[in-house]
Amino acid sequence: MKRLAVGYVVLILSNAALAHDGTVYVTGKINDTTCVVAPGSKNFTVDLGSVASKQFNNSDGAGFTPFAINLENCGAAARSVTVQYSGTPDSKNTQLLALTSDASSAAGVGVGIYNQNKSLIPLGDESLAFPLTPNQATATLNFYARYVTNGAPVTPGNANTSATFVLNYA
Repeated sequence: MKRLAVGYVVLILSNAALAHDGTVYVTGKINDTTCVVAPGSKNFTVDLGSVASKQFNNSDGAGFTPFAINLENCGAAARSVTVQYSGTPDSKNTQLLALTSDASSAAGVGVGIYNQNKSLIPLGDESLAFPLTPNQATATLNFYARYVTNGAPVTPGNANTSATFVLNYA
């Protein structure tokens, strides 16, 4: 009988230990405004080539290199899309991507990402809007990248970086 009484006490105490103090409500919406990023645009490399360090003497940048993000299977409510890039900002110019830092890295430059009209897209800002039509089969979002001086003396070396992007729909 003592074992049964001890069992009831443990059962009663365990219910108290399992009591809850709050509720989490999850809200959201499923919509049909998005497109699918085409497989070749999920992870890709933009080759800016080899640029002479003396090309940056005029405090400018190297030539513009085009690249594209391809979308497909856009939803029925898709109207427009912008792209927002993020990555490690350059310490001298936070609008640019910083180069990956190691013993063989170049210095004095960062990488800028540009709209199709060649206006700079500062990191964290949205690109110009690309219009979409409902149920559009494919869309090509054109951009440019280039090396840009950050104000520090330019020294030669490897000039690599990476960025992630997020698509924002309206």
